[in-house]
Amino acid sequence: MARLAGLFCLCGVVFSSTASGRPVTYRAVVRWTAHDIPHVKADDFAGLGFGAGYAYARLNRCLLMETVMTVRGERSRFIGPDRPAGPGGRAGSNLESDMFFRFYFDMDRLGHGYRRQKDVWRLLSGYAAGVDLALSKPAAPRPCGGARLAGPVTVDDVIRMIAQKAVFDTALPLYPQMVRAAPPGVATVKGAVPDPVPPVPAAHGEKEGSNAYALGAAVTEGKTGLLVGNPHFPWDGPNRFFEMHLTIPGRLDVMGAALGGLPMINIGFNRDVAWSHTVSTDRRFTFFRLALVPGHPDRYVVDGRPEAMTRRVVEIPVLTPGGATEIRRRVIYESRYGPLVSIERRGMRWTDTEAYALADSERRNTRMIAQWLRIDRAVSAADLLAGLKAVRGLPWVNTIAADRLGQALYADESIVPDLPDDADPSCFVGGRSPEGVPVMDGARSACDWTRRGVLPARDMPVARTTRYVFNSNNSPWITGAEPGSSSVPEIVGGKGTPLGLRARMSLVSLRRLTAAGPVSLDQAEHMILDSRNYAAELAAPALAALCGTEPHDRPVSAEACRVLLAWDRTDRPDSRGAVLFRAFWTRAHEIPDLWRVPFDPDAPADTPCGIAFARASVHTALRQALEGAVDELTRFHIPLSAPLSRVQYRATGAGGIPVPGGSGMEGILNVVGFGALGGAGYANENIMGTSYLLAVTWKKGRPVADALLTYGQSDDPLLPAYADQTDLFSMGRMVRLPFEESAIRQDPSFAIEEVRQ
Repeated sequence: MARLAGLFCLCGVVFSSTASGRPVTYRAVVRWTAHDIPHVKADDFAGLGFGAGYAYARLNRCLLMETVMTVRGERSRFIGPDRPAGPGGRAGSNLESDMFFRFYFDMDRLGHGYRRQKDVWRLLSGYAAGVDLALSKPAAPRPCGGARLAGPVTVDDVIRMIAQKAVFDTALPLYPQMVRAAPPGVATVKGAVPDPVPPVPAAHGEKEGSNAYALGAAVTEGKTGLLVGNPHFPWDGPNRFFEMHLTIPGRLDVMGAALGGLPMINIGFNRDVAWSHTVSTDRRFTFFRLALVPGHPDRYVVDGRPEAMTRRVVEIPVLTPGGATEIRRRVIYESRYGPLVSIERRGMRWTDTEAYALADSERRNTRMIAQWLRIDRAVSAADLLAGLKAVRGLPWVNTIAADRLGQALYADESIVPDLPDDADPSCFVGGRSPEGVPVMDGARSACDWTRRGVLPARDMPVARTTRYVFNSNNSPWITGAEPGSSSVPEIVGGKGTPLGLRARMSLVSLRRLTAAGPVSLDQAEHMILDSRNYAAELAAPALAALCGTEPHDRPVSAEACRVLLAWDRTDRPDSRGAVLFRAFWTRAHEIPDLWRVPFDPDAPADTPCGIAFARASVHTALRQALEGAVDELTRFHIPLSAPLSRVQYRATGAGGIPVPGGSGMEGILNVVGFGALGGAGYANENIMGTSYLLAVTWKKGRPVADALLTYGQSDDPLLPAYADQTDLFSMGRMVRLPFEESAIRQDPSFAIEEVRQ
């Protein structure tokens, strides 16, 4: 197996990365197995972080450099100010991204918070040193998209990368509106891009999400726990997962995957517990409406007394067209609640009388790493839950876990603003709404939840069972086999809300799976990989009726009916009909009054249902949706019976690799999202979906784990680890993970590297 551009040539040989003449302060042994999975072993947390950082940067050099450049606020310096900041910076320009990262995080405060945690600080310091060592080594020359680094990677850079992850679902998507916010008459950012609006969904677009399932002793083979984790995350950018195995003998032994730049396992397993996470429905930030002092748009009133906004001048070095560097400055304003924002599409404008501030529960979170280290060392599902309650460091995710003894757990113990259901309703501007981000009255200190902290652990939803629990980004009032919770706070997601088709498919699949008998690991994996289309099942009677009653005066309509009625209702690469149905359902799923049977909270998995074909307006809209789908494929010269592989594939230097799966809108568990449809198929941009698929159970008391990192371990198209697992994904195959020492040493690709500094 070719590995790291020829670094490893012989199995079992020790490669030393010791720098001559320098004292050894960090040491780790990295054993590599198939698909470039590193097994990092060290005597302490400093060495463990060192080995983990080294392994990640060795395989993701360019991505790591760009991420560090982004969080340092140096994109404008090396790339230029006006280009889009990309996946790491979300929606704004390089200049706006730089302003945000240089303004938003108080590095002294964050650094102090991490220094107080000795093991965590050693882990972060080692990770920075390992990354820097890897980046300092010669590498195969290839452009890194303009990414540059001024000076070595430091522990502050690692803290910034962690902070970037913490605000991924809070401030980060809103940073353009933050850095553009200015009092009336003050110019906005030079080099800003237009105010982002909610994107129009592409033909196959998706957003971050996940499925996770934990099955207990009452329904599994061997009467033990079984976990399936199925996060839907980007295939490019800083939120790619990276597989690794981390060991400190006698203290830690955990395997799984971490988001890029993080030094411990986020989703994974140890000898006793396996867990995954899903993006939760909690609202983790609020806005505050500020009542301004007349004639002073940079002053606001709290409890009848004026307060001045904090003004901070942010300076950004910018690359000019001539190759020189100039400094651009911008004043960013902040209130006691947080920075000012201006969001035109929501009517949240900075006027002479009012302005709006963002209050972010994740901004100063320094407990994330400690939280995942605590999870990594859990000895049971109950112990994992105790650790969640004790640390309270998770950002924007639920936790689903199963243990060796057959307990299954759902818990949302993440950080949420302290706004319980009995909070003063007069504090909510325009009234409290179960949907959307709350807007609070900033003129009253009694409404300031930021002074109180986060919602107490006792108010957060938890479910434990020996049957099954799940989450598919739905409100936790439904968690699985047991009756739904009646005590889910509105800020967490509320109760009685309808499930999306993907969440419904999760429940339907679990019911079918467990009704057939004890569930095996293979059966649980197949639940994801078979790519069944739940929308097609629900729509089948209406499509049959439509095709049976329409005159089909155009031959192509008759062909569309033949294709759809013959389709196997899956989104596998060889499925013929999946492409046409997706184009149809994209148009049909939002038809007004589409369903004959409305949502019933007593039957959340099965309602709404029954397409109201007999309703004239629905009948007409369905026909138009099918005609529109036919026209779209015809326009791009795509046969109506084209297999999914014709349009849905990952482009690589060796050609396109067919990718299975579909959209959550269609109720498909194996979610993948691509760019818009064109003549060559779906665009290979911003691919999103099944990323680190993990399935774990126990046999004879030992963990048995299969996994699949769908895009591979490396961001470098020149390395085998860029797409080797995409080939497996295309075939519906997973990788048996070598966790035990004997399995590691017997791996055909086994090689050792000793790294020191």
